Amino acid sequence: MSVAGRSIDESTRTGCRILAWSGRPDAHGDAVPLRLAGALHALVRRGELPDLAGLYPPNALPSDGELAEALFGAINIADDAIYTWLDYTPQTNEVARSAYFYPALMMIAAETGFPLKLFEVGASAGLNLIPDRYAYVLGEKRTGDPQSTVVLKPDWVGPDPVGVIPKISSRRGCDLNPLSVHDPAHCERLGAYVWPDQPERLIRLEAALSLAAQMDIQVDCADASQWIDRHLSEKGPDGQTRVIFHSIATQYFPEDSRAAFEGAICEAGARSTSRTPLAWLSLEQANDGAGPELRLCLWPSGSTRTIARGDAHAKSIEWKFADPE
Repeated sequence: MSVAGRSIDESTRTGCRILAWSGRPDAHGDAVPLRLAGALHALVRRGELPDLAGLYPPNALPSDGELAEALFGAINIADDAIYTWLDYTPQTNEVARSAYFYPALMMIAAETGFPLKLFEVGASAGLNLIPDRYAYVLGEKRTGDPQSTVVLKPDWVGPDPVGVIPKISSRRGCDLNPLSVHDPAHCERLGAYVWPDQPERLIRLEAALSLAAQMDIQVDCADASQWIDRHLSEKGPDGQTRVIFHSIATQYFPEDSRAAFEGAICEAGARSTSRTPLAWLSLEQANDGAGPELRLCLWPSGSTRTIARGDAHAKSIEWKFADPE
């Protein structure tokens, strides 16, 4: 985005807004460069910026001068639309992460023997709340919905996953800025943050959005710690397993909110029984900085295991859990 920075001045509303941005503009704050990139990509996808589109993949990379000229022209042409887009926090919903979660749900279903009630924190549009609607090729194991238009096939290292096909009795999520699969503007926003050199991700996203639109998925607008405390404050339903899960989310929580969130889960776990088990699946950055790891804590025993490692887009997954027998 260094070229884009040189293409911005005070001749447009967009330029004035970016140059006078009141908050922290970088990736640790408001991610203003991503907002601008998303706005431009959305307009290119609409067909409203043909000159800029000619510089996007699969076309050859432009020179810095060509790119700067095209960006300056695009911002002038679409000034009002870009200015409005800057209101929105960049947001994605990486469907491929279900390739981590689904085999973990198979394990949980086998170990508890009950249907699963899913609760996802940082759910965005809820696309990872329907992992049972996707097909999977995980090592030598094929599982999930064999008729699905979404097939997740990561580079798989380690033993094939074990467990049983999970029965999902309910699903619900929360997000500070939830998106709806039934709102074309929200779907456009998700597509805009999948970059044009990632066509496979975009195809997968669009197929998942189509599947999700056929279901009733509730994603509440709520703070994660308050939402999870509300849903776990009472004793769990007899004969069902509640599953809390999240991916690349808690690193963005304020410290006090993160502590409250984790505390509410552990307190609910301590109250669980063999008839009301609770599982916590956490796909977050490992402490050693080597990338995300998937951890499972399962109550009432409270046992915690690292069951997988890989990358945030689930291109490659190293599965660590094998059938103990």
